[in-house]
Amino acid sequence: MNRWWMTAMIMALGLLAAGCMDRHRLAQPGPVTADPKSAIMGITTRDGVEVTFDGPAAIQGDKLVAKVKHKPYETALANVQRYWVETRSLNKAKTIGLAAGVTVAVVAVVVAAALAGSVGGLGSPRGGSGAGGCCLYVYSWDGERYNFDTEAYTGAIARGLERDDFSLLQKVREQDGEYRLLISNDADETQYTDLLELWVVDHEPGVTVRSGSDGSLYSVTAPLGPLAAQDGQGNDLLAWLTKRDGLIWEPEPAAQRQEVVLTFPKPAGAQQAKLVASATETPWAGEMAGRMLGLLGPQLPAWYEQIDRNPAARQELLAWMAREELFALRIEVEEATGWQVRGMMPIAGPFVSDERVAPLDVSRAVGNQLRVRLRPPAGFWAFNSFAVDYSAERPLPVTRLEPVRARDAAGRDLLPALRVADGRYYEMHQVGERATVAFAAPSAVPGMERTLFLHSRGYYHMHVAEGGEPDAVAFQKILTEPGAGTAFSAKVYAGKSR
Repeated sequence: MNRWWMTAMIMALGLLAAGCMDRHRLAQPGPVTADPKSAIMGITTRDGVEVTFDGPAAIQGDKLVAKVKHKPYETALANVQRYWVETRSLNKAKTIGLAAGVTVAVVAVVVAAALAGSVGGLGSPRGGSGAGGCCLYVYSWDGERYNFDTEAYTGAIARGLERDDFSLLQKVREQDGEYRLLISNDADETQYTDLLELWVVDHEPGVTVRSGSDGSLYSVTAPLGPLAAQDGQGNDLLAWLTKRDGLIWEPEPAAQRQEVVLTFPKPAGAQQAKLVASATETPWAGEMAGRMLGLLGPQLPAWYEQIDRNPAARQELLAWMAREELFALRIEVEEATGWQVRGMMPIAGPFVSDERVAPLDVSRAVGNQLRVRLRPPAGFWAFNSFAVDYSAERPLPVTRLEPVRARDAAGRDLLPALRVADGRYYEMHQVGERATVAFAAPSAVPGMERTLFLHSRGYYHMHVAEGGEPDAVAFQKILTEPGAGTAFSAKVYAGKSR
């Protein structure tokens, strides 16, 4: 293993090493050091096999050795895509599993390791000029503890990019008539949250409710998995993209785009389809956002100001983001005239891969199959699963809840900042700042199931070291030259991998 990866592991494990011991299972981008507090308990191989070990595995030279069902097991380290590590730490909270692939950068490893800790003993990842950022982290109360549940307004790196997000909450449970959340700044950035609102959807049993990028809610009642899935080289990806599991397709950063073609069944006469996607940006994408902004050096605050106040500068940035597909991905449908863009997949993640819906116009798709193509920039997107649903929309009544209580660690009342989107922000400037938010839970509706979403609005500024000379020429090249951003990413990744 090269020295860079070893340093990453030491830093990550250091964040988990203090206090009262508990076990946590998370993914690591490389073998861990021989630390008595950590153990490799499983792997995902590059050919898509999940392997769980009877006990801790060992690294012997360029091999991993362990026992599986009481029999010896070994594989080359080069065959491992993800290492599932059990780490003992100070935390008494419930385990949070994170899938951070082999390609993840050092700061992303630190973030992943920190998130595996409890809220009370959470580590504080720090970054330098290449630090990555992400978003607001949201923890849900399950009746006993807060569990990491989702992220909010990913990719909104300036006020000019402030956006609404609609995140599925899977771990929150009612207690004493309330739903309780904890929001936390766990990345090296300043976060500005303008709104937190809970959406409660009471719906028919057997209906799955998922959100779209604009806050539209969709009923999913008859999802169909892909019949086939291939990358641009013809490799079979079906095992990777059929269901939500530990098999997550995430190619290494490279200058060229990747390609994924999915084939689904299509009923005769279908006009519209709901693409149900479990996909995220990668931690590497956050690393690269920090690297790119780091090219501005001391000019970064002025650039933030320009994006916030200058419509032309903001439009240039939005055009770049759309062209390069680093923060939203075009969804193409094969028609008689060729591939046509019929939908967009918004940014999400990078650590929680929930399902979101992208509506597609499939009225011009030919035959009894629907072929969908995605062309992600390599290293910036991770795909877990896809399905399509052609069913008619079912009633989805929404009860929108304002918070009834919101306080920071000092007891300051945050309700004026969080109840309405009005430009009054709850600001978190330091890693580790947190606040608790409570909502009054409506009475259960007999015979109905309940799904919860968090509607948030905000943005963040990544903390990037301002030392050294800025390279505005390189930064402008990234914004104006097609493919320059992914080429920059590939160059940085090649340097780290040596």
